Formats: sequence, structure tokens, C-alpha cells
Amino acid sequence: MKKTVFFATLACMCLYTLAHVTDNRHLWTGLRECYFRGYKDAQVDDLRFKECRQIPASLSPRPWPTSEDFGALRLPQAILDSTHRFKTTGLAVVHRDTLLLDWTSDQIPGADTMRTNSFSMAKTMTALAIGAAEQEGLLSVTDPVAKHLPRFGKGRNADLTIEHVLQMRSNIPFGESYKNPFGFMAKCTYGDDILRRLENFEVEGQPGATWKYQGGNTLLLQEILLSVVDVSLGEWFSTHIWGPLGATEAAFWAIDNQGHERNYACFYSTPSQYARLGQLLLDSGKVGDKQVLSQDFISRLMSPIGPLSDGSDIQHYGYQVWMGEHNGHRFTHYSGLHGQYIIAVPDLDLVAVRTGFFRPKGKVRHVDVDVYHTIDMATRVAQAL
Repeated sequence: MKKTVFFATLACMCLYTLAHVTDNRHLWTGLRECYFRGYKDAQVDDLRFKECRQIPASLSPRPWPTSEDFGALRLPQAILDSTHRFKTTGLAVVHRDTLLLDWTSDQIPGADTMRTNSFSMAKTMTALAIGAAEQEGLLSVTDPVAKHLPRFGKGRNADLTIEHVLQMRSNIPFGESYKNPFGFMAKCTYGDDILRRLENFEVEGQPGATWKYQGGNTLLLQEILLSVVDVSLGEWFSTHIWGPLGATEAAFWAIDNQGHERNYACFYSTPSQYARLGQLLLDSGKVGDKQVLSQDFISRLMSPIGPLSDGSDIQHYGYQVWMGEHNGHRFTHYSGLHGQYIIAVPDLDLVAVRTGFFRPKGKVRHVDVDVYHTIDMATRVAQAL
């Protein structure tokens, strides 16, 4: 028995040492947060595992106006069946600046107070932070990245612009798989010194020529922002976006050991608060009487990339944000792993939010099929009241 314990302990020590030597010590964190819980990748309820920066509620909170029938609406059984099947944690619907629905599951313990992981919805939030920096005159999206990060000043890197990075056109091969435990995104999600991991990446080919969705671009946007501001991304977002939105609840953003946000994901809030970020798009960057972000920037953010020199025509993506059309209505949406959505439908004056553990498989015109389902749900709610 003593020998068994000895060799087991020795094996664990060797594995731990090997992980450190090979820069894979993040695996232990990944095992605890994900794999030991029975998941193959990160999940929406992992806030309790994260070191976070608080994004405080607004000093000038703006509670949502609610309809007379708020709280009385009952979702149709077909919608309830789908929400329970895919473990939807919450839904919110805002129509004409009025909160019609703020639903949380009664099948998931703690869903009524759960701040869920935004996953890649945080990419769009990072783009908004860049927009605030542009509005302050600290940078322009047409700037070469090298103007702010001198290591990009040589060769093909010199042609890379901030707009290329915003549009996922950097042509930098970061890799995007969250399921690969040794990959770039796993190391950033569970590891330390995440901005340091960007240092050895360079442009391959011609920047701007191709579109490829990669979270490393969003991390690079954080590094660019930090070169022109003297606070963290979370503090900047709090001061220039979350506070002005009138958020009535604090949110959280996971950080690494250096205090840098894991800003391609890991923002934590609730559906009714997430909806404010959709309303900001509907209102062209304005909140009440204040222009929080310029109308021009919001227009550019929501504009499709269009034709590229590689022959592709990117109509489904803008500045770290997705877009499409449903039943004749154009929409723009923040989108996250497992079906986290903030959807803005301008000509319906409609915002829809969905958070949850899983989503139906499949895409239509590059957009998750469940985005269309969520728009249908929100439309039914708006028509019912």
C-alpha cells in the first residue's frame, strides 16, 4: 500500500513538473473547471472558478421600463420544451426600449441569479471599447498596428491595420480550437500571461486578404488598447460603456495573473443587462441624450466586410460582430459558444437575448440556426403584448 501511494505521488509530481516545463500547467486548471465536471470545453456557469475584475453597476442606473403585462407572459410550450432541452438559463426581450420578457429557467438551480459566461459576445464588447478609444482621439481603426505596437513594424506585419484585426482579417495563425487542451485558446482560457502569448505571432501572407475567425485577434485588440490608455480594459469598458449604458447590476470579467482580461470571452452578466448592449446598437451608440459611441463607428461596426481579394464575400461579419437576415429583417448579433446571443433587429426595434448551456447544431448563412429561433421567439413575445 505504501509503495502504491509513493509511486502515485511520484507520478503526479512528475506530471506536474512536466506541465510546467512544457508550458502546459494550464491543463490542471482546465481539468478542474471543465473536464472533471464532465464537459469537453468551457461552460456558462464557470464564474466561481475565475479570478475576476468587477465591472460596477452604473452610478446613474437606468432601470428598464416594463410593459403593463410584464411578468404575466407565459412562454408557449414549444418554446419551453426547446429551452429545457438545450438548458437555456435565461431569455430577455426588449421592444421599443421596453423590457417585455426577463425569463430564467426553473429547471436549472440558481438560474434566476446566475451571471453567465458571455463567451465570444465579449469580442463585440472589446470592439466597443476600441470605438470609445477612437472617439477619444487615442487611435483610429485605420492606424497601422505598428503605430501602437512597434514589433509589427517590419515586413508584412507593417501593412496590418487595426481594422484588419477588428474584422478578423489579420492573417495571423493563432488557432481557435477550444477543445484542443494544448492549443492557443486553451492556454489563454486557463493559463497565465495571456498577452505574452501574442509576442511570437506574425502575419502570414497578405493582411486583409482573407477572413478567419480567431480569438487571438481580440486579444491583440486589448494589447493595442492598453498601448493608448493607462487603465485596464475592464476599467475602460466600465467607464466608457457599462456605466453610460445605465447598468443596474455589476458584471465581472475574468482576468489572468497580470490583471489582463480574457477578453475574447469570460464576461459575466444577466440577460436583462446584456440586452443593453443590443439596445446600444439599435440606438446608433446613443443612451438617452448622450452619444456614448459615435454613430459613424456603430455604422462601421455593423457593416459587412464585403468582397475580399481571395474571392470571398463576407456578408456575415463586421467589427467583431455577426449579422444576417431573417424574414426580410436585417439583424446584428453578438454571438458566443453554446448559444449566447444578443440580437438587435433595427427595423423591428427589437433586442433578443439568450443564454444557456447548449444550442442546436447547424448554421444557416454562417449564422447559428438558434439565432433565427431566438428572433422568432422575441417576435412572438412582442406580438403577444
